[in-house]
Amino acid sequence: MKNYFVHKNFYSEYKKLRSEFVDNFKNAKSTHQKRFVWDFWYDENQYHLIRTPAYYYFNQLQYEKFHSYLVQWGRENLGCHDISPPWLSYYVDGCYQQLHSDVPHGPWAFVYSLTPNKKEFKGGETLILKDSTLNYWNNYKQSNNYEYDSFVDVIPSMMNQLVVFDPRFPHGVTEVKGTRDPLKSRLVMHGWFVNPRPYVVGGLSTSQVQNSVEKVFSGLNSVLEQIDLLDGALSVRMQVAPSGEVKNYKILTNTLLSLAQKPDDVSYVQKELKSLFVNTKFAKAKKASQITMPLIFK
Repeated sequence: MKNYFVHKNFYSEYKKLRSEFVDNFKNAKSTHQKRFVWDFWYDENQYHLIRTPAYYYFNQLQYEKFHSYLVQWGRENLGCHDISPPWLSYYVDGCYQQLHSDVPHGPWAFVYSLTPNKKEFKGGETLILKDSTLNYWNNYKQSNNYEYDSFVDVIPSMMNQLVVFDPRFPHGVTEVKGTRDPLKSRLVMHGWFVNPRPYVVGGLSTSQVQNSVEKVFSGLNSVLEQIDLLDGALSVRMQVAPSGEVKNYKILTNTLLSLAQKPDDVSYVQKELKSLFVNTKFAKAKKASQITMPLIFK
């Protein structure tokens, strides 16, 4: 199971987004309307940050190009067809998010950074508790020393970097220290990937795919009856020949957890699911198809 992914150099036109933010702040005495749209989210002992809806902040054309690019990435790699309306947030001295979890917004959360790589502050990292911390005694060894990095994954905020993570895991943002200047702050867009459903490219239609995988879900129900409760998301990609045969099967993401602490159950479901999909005969088509299939277990 991998509970987060880091994608560097994510978006080719990131400089246009960053430049708009800089233009709105570079004149400290400006009374431009974009200077007055910010909300200081203050929740004692939990959230301290300055935020605004990203859609209304950026130039509409520039924002929609980024939005479409991010949505398309989510469809191809996660099987999620949209994103929640993202926030644009900046963090100056004293801003942070304490540990929390995000459910049930969507199976994956994201943080896209427009933060300068040359930083004039400390902190501002995305913080995610490790699975070994959440299951501490299962991994405990008396002979080992355990310090901060043993318990958390710490992900620095870098320019044009997308971090995608499982929002069930407790996560937060470490406190920013050292600058009160928005132009030198931690600047990010953040939200959730939502609307998981099959994403199909090629000769097959979505309805044809859905008809073909009904037997898979029927077989999967029989598999799940034999094990205890699972929770999480699994996204797979299949290459389907014009004949309808599955030529390639690949797991793209996997956050499945056994709530009964039986990891063999997860392995068993993955194995059976692969067998069900690989042996599925899809409808014939004039050309090959690629299917991204998300499965949500609750």
